[in-house]
Amino acid sequence: MAEAAPLIPTKNALFLALLLSSLILGACVGGGDGNGSPPEVQTEAAQIVIQIFAETAAAAPPTATPTNAPPAITQTPDVPTAAPPLASTPPTASPTKTLGGGGSGTPCLRASFEMETFPDGSQFDVNTYFMKGWRLKNTGTCIWTPEFNAVWVQGDIMDAESVVPFTTFDIPPGGYASIYVLMKAPSPAGHYKGYWMLRSADGIAFGVGGNGKEWFWVDIISKENE
Repeated sequence: MAEAAPLIPTKNALFLALLLSSLILGACVGGGDGNGSPPEVQTEAAQIVIQIFAETAAAAPPTATPTNAPPAITQTPDVPTAAPPLASTPPTASPTKTLGGGGSGTPCLRASFEMETFPDGSQFDVNTYFMKGWRLKNTGTCIWTPEFNAVWVQGDIMDAESVVPFTTFDIPPGGYASIYVLMKAPSPAGHYKGYWMLRSADGIAFGVGGNGKEWFWVDIISKENE
């Protein structure tokens, strides 16, 4: 805040102050019937002094009190804008490992049947467990990794797991895989057949044959206990 200006007495103010003091002094010293002025004259003089004070105060304009104006805005504040939402990218499957030489038209994923346990028509008593096995060769150009599985695709599952891992290491082209699946001869007695394929790490089913699209299977006869 600004400091108030000091009061400086003017000539008129000094004259009026002296006049008022003399009247008051005269009223205190003299009485209405002594050598001093009569009370009517003193009262009239006091009223004149008061009127002069009022006219002087009205004529003097009030001193404006300085105020501190707020500083002008010289820069527009930065308004943050919302960033566009990030587009969600769906996860992609890991690509199948490949080796060179795939440009000859050989499929990436393909197997050939080499041998099996319990050939077609093998007989088992009803509700008897057996371990079916296939030996397959990797005849494609892609590596079979531990993420590959043998999967049941149709026919009789014979109480087996529908997805069965078959390797704990990479099997390169030209390598072999031994696949074993625990099964049970169904009840009632009869002829049963189930179809299987392999599935890659990125979910592609493949099998045997020239194009790698054919099934390999289990074929048994379940019979009553003798």
